[in-house]
Amino acid sequence: MKKGKEFIFPENVDKDYGIWKDYTLKDFGYGILTLLIGLIFIAIPPYGFILVLVKIVIVVLAMTVVMAILTVRPIASRKNIKVRDNLRLKQKYTHSQKLYYLKPQKRDEPNEIEKY
Repeated sequence: MKKGKEFIFPENVDKDYGIWKDYTLKDFGYGILTLLIGLIFIAIPPYGFILVLVKIVIVVLAMTVVMAILTVRPIASRKNIKVRDNLRLKQKYTHSQKLYYLKPQKRDEPNEIEKY
């Protein structure tokens, strides 16, 4: 029995330009932007020792979250799908218009308008 045409897409096909260990130029841009925002946050007064330590911890946590989002792949077998792509797809689906089907009317029974 003949099957239809089978399409095979390689795992490594991706539209972005990879620079280093599956990180793209856009990923490095996000990392550098987060680092610059963190340095600006640390440079804002007050400059007490404990407050600066708290600011540094917040910046390190923010950098860790950004790098985790850039690194983690939601589907282990597909290396070209990233978390932000998956989240964008889910958000687009939740905001899209849904299609709901109504219960079909029977032909023999009169509908609400014909009863009166």
